[in-house]
Amino acid sequence: MVSQIVTIESPCSPSPRASSHFRAKLQRSIVLAPDTKQLEWEIIDSPPLQFQAGQFLSAFVQNGARTEIRPYSIASPPSNDSRFELCINRVKGGYVSNYLCDLEVGSVADFKGPYGIFVLTRPIERDLVFLATGTGVAPMRSMLLDLFARDIAIAHDVWLIFGVRFTEGLLYRKEFEDLQGANPRFHFLPVVSRSDAAWRGATGHVQDQLRKVFAGRKDFQAYLCGVNAMVDEVRVILRNEFGLDRDRIRAEKFV
Repeated sequence: MVSQIVTIESPCSPSPRASSHFRAKLQRSIVLAPDTKQLEWEIIDSPPLQFQAGQFLSAFVQNGARTEIRPYSIASPPSNDSRFELCINRVKGGYVSNYLCDLEVGSVADFKGPYGIFVLTRPIERDLVFLATGTGVAPMRSMLLDLFARDIAIAHDVWLIFGVRFTEGLLYRKEFEDLQGANPRFHFLPVVSRSDAAWRGATGHVQDQLRKVFAGRKDFQAYLCGVNAMVDEVRVILRNEFGLDRDRIRAEKFV
């Protein structure tokens, strides 16, 4: 995730919740992929973090005389305790992402939040399609875990189409596969654009699978998150090829 998160609003966007400064201690640092880590934090000396699934936090890191501020989506679902998780990709030459990924367990960092209106629109009245690339899957993970933990019976199908270049970039793969096994309404479709001979799944890009799986349909709500180019292209496809209205498309991109 890079220096700025941009949320593309829909007419039904909810009001953001109030944000606050707080400090958190790093409890666990887990390697998810060669350049990606899951950092698990616990808030200290502040009330538990009240956020909606899909929102993000700003991390404050001192770099000499100036303070660097970078946004990171919360990868964990809302809970009643003081813990939260971030999924951070090392950016080449990026000070904050590398600083956070190199922290030792027990280190303390400063944050402010939550921010953002990239959250699920409720009530859920139609099928949901999540399309993500790279660490854009982080807010999707938060939403999906919250959705299936909260709702006893979901009356609509939920899809996650997750695109990466290489198979090792399929963050949270087993978790999504387990979620699919436990919930017949959830469908996990990983897509690899530069697959090796061992890969037996879908290849290409999320756009390809969207066209294949949902051809002829417009009875769904779409949530997009990832790099600028993917989000912009899929929005055009959804509007022009599928005929989705603006309020059926929620998107957040990293620029």
